[in-house]
Amino acid sequence: MLLEMTDIRKSFAGSTVLHGVSFKLAKGEIHALVGHNGAGKSTLMKVLGGLYADHGGTIAIAGKTVALATPREAHEHGVATIYQDFALVPDFTVAENIALGREPRGAMAGLVSHAALRERSLREAAALGIELPMDTPVCKLGVAAQQLTEIVRALSQNASILIMDEPTARLAPAEREHLFSLMRRMTAGGMGVIYISHFLDEVIEVADRVTVLRDGRVVESGPSSSFTVDSLAALLVGDAKAAPQPISSTLGQRGAVRLKLENFSVSGRRPFSLELRAGEIVGLAGLIGSGRSRIARALIGDVESHGIMKLEGQALPRLDPVSAGRHGLVLVPEDRNTNGLVLTGSIRANIELTALAPLMSRLGVVRRAMRRQAVAQALRRFHVRPAEPERNVATLSGGNAQKVLLARAATAEPRVLVLDQPTAGVDVGAKAELHLQIRSLAQAGAAVLLISDDLDEILALSDLVAIVQAGTVTEIEDGRDLDRARLLAAMSRSAEASSRATTVH
Repeated sequence: MLLEMTDIRKSFAGSTVLHGVSFKLAKGEIHALVGHNGAGKSTLMKVLGGLYADHGGTIAIAGKTVALATPREAHEHGVATIYQDFALVPDFTVAENIALGREPRGAMAGLVSHAALRERSLREAAALGIELPMDTPVCKLGVAAQQLTEIVRALSQNASILIMDEPTARLAPAEREHLFSLMRRMTAGGMGVIYISHFLDEVIEVADRVTVLRDGRVVESGPSSSFTVDSLAALLVGDAKAAPQPISSTLGQRGAVRLKLENFSVSGRRPFSLELRAGEIVGLAGLIGSGRSRIARALIGDVESHGIMKLEGQALPRLDPVSAGRHGLVLVPEDRNTNGLVLTGSIRANIELTALAPLMSRLGVVRRAMRRQAVAQALRRFHVRPAEPERNVATLSGGNAQKVLLARAATAEPRVLVLDQPTAGVDVGAKAELHLQIRSLAQAGAAVLLISDDLDEILALSDLVAIVQAGTVTEIEDGRDLDRARLLAAMSRSAEASSRATTVH
C-alpha cells in the first residue's frame, strides 16, 4: 500500500474535526475523498501535507511509518498538494511560482539563474500540455490560470502522492478533461492521486475508489463503480429530510429598474447596455477569459470603465469599492482569500465589514447591540459551522468561508448584488443552501448579477442570461428557454457577435 493513514484525530480549540479517520491509497490509484463542507476532508489532507503536526494516529508511506511535521518533510516523503485555496506568491511571476523552492543557482553563490528558471518552468508546463504567460505576476492572472500554475508546480515536484483539493472548481470543461487525462497518465506511471471534489459526476467518472466523510468520520468507502451520483449525495447529506426545496423563478414578478448601464464599456472593449431589475437574477455567462469578472469589478469601480451607470434613475458618480458599498452595490468576488475575506480577522469582523458604516453605526458611533444581533442572525441564516463569531475565518472550511462571504453581502442589505462564482468549491448540500439564499435576496428586492462557471447553476438561478464575449454583452436569453447545450453554444459563438451592442429592457 502506498499510503496508510490510521486513526487520524485532530481538534481545534477543543472542537474535534477528525474522529479517528483511516484512509488508504494504493499505487497507481485515483482515490476520491468526498464530503459536506466541514466534514474534515481538507483537514485530513493538511495533516498529510505536514501542516498539522499535532494530530493523533499514524501515517505510513510505502510501508514505513513517518512523521510529517512540516510541509518540507511531506515533500521529502513524496507528498505534493494542490490546495483549494492557492498557495501562490502574488507578486512572483508564473515561472517563479512554478520553481518556488527549487530555484536553479546562478553563476555566483546566493544568486538565482532567472533565465534557467524560466526555461525549466516553460518546459515543465509544456510537458503537461499547459500554456501559461511565464513572465506575468500571478496576481494579474485570472483564477483559472492561477489554478493551472498550481497544477504545474505540484506536478513538477516528482511526487509519488498527489493531493488535489478541488482542482477543477475553476476550470473550463476542456481544461477539466485535459486534467483528467493528466491524472490518468500519472497514475499509469505509478503515482497515487487523492482527489477531492464536490462535482460528484466527475468523482464517478475519474476515481477508482471513493471514501465519504461526514462530521469527521468515514461513513462509506469502496470502488467508484459501487456508487451513483444520487447515492453519494445521500451519503454526504445524511438526512434526506434536509434536502432543500426547489427554487422558484421570479420572472414575471420583476420590479423597477434598479441598475441601468448605458454605452458601458470596460478596458476599451465595445460598449453595451444592460438593465437589472429589483427581484431579478441575471446570469452573466461566458467562457473563461471572456471578461465577465472585469465587468463585475467595473460595476464597483475596481476596474476602469466608461459610459453611464444609473441607480434607480440617478446617474452615479465615478465609484470606488467603498463608495459603491455606500450606494448599495456589493460584489462577492471570485477569489475569496485574495479579494474577499480578511483572513486574519474573525467571522464577526468579516461579516460586519461591508455593513458597519451604513447600517450598524449612527453619527460614527457603532451600535454594538445591533452588531451582535446582525452577526448572530447571519450565522443562523447561512448555517455557518462552527457558529462561533470570534473564530478566525482562516480556520473554516472552504464552504463555510464562502458562506461568511455571502452572509457579509446579505447583511449589507444590497440594492444590487454582484456574485462572482458564489458556490465555487462548495459541496452539493452547501450549494443548495446558497442557491436558496441567493433567490431569497432577489425576492427581498435585490437586483442580482450572477457569474458562474457552473452552467447548471446559471440555468437553475437565472431569470435572464446575458452572454459575454470579448468583454461585452452580445445577447440576452430568457433563462426558461435555455438548456446546457443551447447555453454552451451561445457562449462559444464566434467573437464576431461581440461587435453588436445589446440592450436589455
